[in-house]
Amino acid sequence: MFRSSVLFWVIGAGQISGMTEQGETKCVLVSGASRGIGRHSALALAEAGFHVLAGVRRQSDAQELADLNTAGLEPVLLDITDPNSIAALAERLANRPLHGLVNNAGTAVLGPIEFLPVEEIRREFEVNLFGHVAVLQMMLPKLRESRGRVVNISSISGFISFPFFGAYAASKFAMEGLSDALRRELKETGVSVSVVQPGNIDTGIWADSFSHGKALEDQFPPEAAQVYGKRFQDSGSGNTGPARKSSPDAVADAVVAAMTSAKPKARYLVGPDARRLARLRRLLPDALLDRFV
Repeated sequence: MFRSSVLFWVIGAGQISGMTEQGETKCVLVSGASRGIGRHSALALAEAGFHVLAGVRRQSDAQELADLNTAGLEPVLLDITDPNSIAALAERLANRPLHGLVNNAGTAVLGPIEFLPVEEIRREFEVNLFGHVAVLQMMLPKLRESRGRVVNISSISGFISFPFFGAYAASKFAMEGLSDALRRELKETGVSVSVVQPGNIDTGIWADSFSHGKALEDQFPPEAAQVYGKRFQDSGSGNTGPARKSSPDAVADAVVAAMTSAKPKARYLVGPDARRLARLRRLLPDALLDRFV
């Protein structure tokens, strides 16, 4: 009931619905829709009246979404790090208009930069940046035709970096820079670009990340714990960051707003911690911000 009332407000006066002027349902592609922010965003967009292509990597995840029997939700296989997967989806959409793209798929690798294997950092960028660029390059011609919208899921780690989150933050800082350039490049084409910056969100990505970080930690030399001490050990066990987490529904509401607002914002901060940290980043000099972090 709460979600329906929120979405009713979102697509109210001054907003754009999920229908074209010809009365056809607008189509939106969401990557990483198997769980967390992607799943909630896909469901919220479908509830707002869009036809949602919910991109997932595994057939089992596609079946799980299909079993929800949600009107307007169409699971599709999409691995953004696989050029063949992207090309196959583009071919499937060859004769279908596309009005929106939500670049959400992501991963997080944790650990001190000094000891993280370089291939792990490269993988972080493959998923969190280069995969999205590949999807964008394939889908932008269709988005220009429809004067559609791009929504990139970033993070508070896209403007403030925490210890041992360096690889993840670097990929999100890169997404922020990419989004700024893309927004300015596409301004004259009618395609809008928005960034959603969630704070600490209650999703499964962090449990997986801490588990993977612990596995990597077990392979680090003893110097890692000696140099970085208890802070590093706490980060590997998930004991860092604010305890209070926002719901993925809050991020989904921002995604719907970016897709339906008559004048979409360049950035949407989500969560009290995100807003607080954004203010601190603007107000504090780096030395004081370092002490706070």
